[in-house]
Parts: sequence; structure tokens; C-alpha cells
Amino acid sequence: MRAVIRLMLGAAVLACAAPAVVAQEFQPPASAAASSPSGGSGFNMDLYSFSVRGGVEVSRPAQWVVGTTLDVAEMWSPRVRLRPSFEVSSDGSNVQLHLAGEVVYRFQPDDAPAIPYAGIGAGHMSRCSGCTTIWPTVVIGFELRFRPAFNWLVEYHALDRLGRHRFLVGLATRGGP
Repeated sequence: MRAVIRLMLGAAVLACAAPAVVAQEFQPPASAAASSPSGGSGFNMDLYSFSVRGGVEVSRPAQWVVGTTLDVAEMWSPRVRLRPSFEVSSDGSNVQLHLAGEVVYRFQPDDAPAIPYAGIGAGHMSRCSGCTTIWPTVVIGFELRFRPAFNWLVEYHALDRLGRHRFLVGLATRGGP
């Protein structure tokens, strides 16, 4: 009987203390790039954004494409990012892997409601018949605010000396405050 009374008394104390211990909204510390007086000039390594996307390749026989990217460095400015990417595509009979490294310029800051971007890079395609395996890539796209931590992503990729065309849609994390 005393154990039940102690248990109920402990539960009542916790219930009364709960409003005083409400979780606070987490405010991350300002990044070194945002707090530096030079506006983040130089080369800063960090994970600024992560995206997952899917779509189609419309050149040659149509293929489905699934991929991901990581914004891993800011170069010279918070709007210029180094972005490795990985994509898997298939036309039903064979699977191809595409690895690329791109430098992307974002025309708006990360907290803007819409962020258009463009970039260039180099990519490698595995199991590619009738094409070179290392080629320049071009990327054009934009992000639209979806939730405080996520953006919708719409992207066009040109591969193989502009001989392959991919259209992708997905989600990206927001890199801004």
C-alpha cells in the first residue's frame, strides 16, 4: 500500500513539473562562414545539404534514374558548393551507375523561398556501351521551400557531352538557418 502511495505521489510531482520542463527549440550555433566578417570566403568543408531524387533519362531508350547528392564544401562563397553525386539508372535489362563531382552556383541564399542553381562538373558512367566513360556534366535546377528543414528539388542533368538528358524530382535538406 505504501509503494502505491509513493508511486502516485511521484507521478503527481512529475505531472506538476512537466510544464516547467518544456522542450526548447534548438538553435544551432552560427557556422564559421556566417560569422566570419569576410562572408565565408575560402574553402569550408561541412555537410551543407543532402538530397534524394528520382526521374527519367529521356535520351536513347528511356531509363528510370534514382540518385543522391551531398553538398560537402563551400568554395569562395556560401553560394558556390562542391557537390558529389551518385545515380543508378536502368532501362530494364541493364543497370548503370553514374558518379559525378560538380561545382554548383546557387543564385539565392539558403533561406530564400526559391533557390535556382547551375553547375558544371565531371562524371563517370559504368557499363556504358557506345559512349565515353568520363565526361563533362551540366546541371540546372531549383529548390522550392517545402518545410522548414526540406526543399522540393527539380533538376536537369546533361551527361555524355550533352548526349544524355535526365530530369529529376526529389527532396533536399535546407542548409540555411
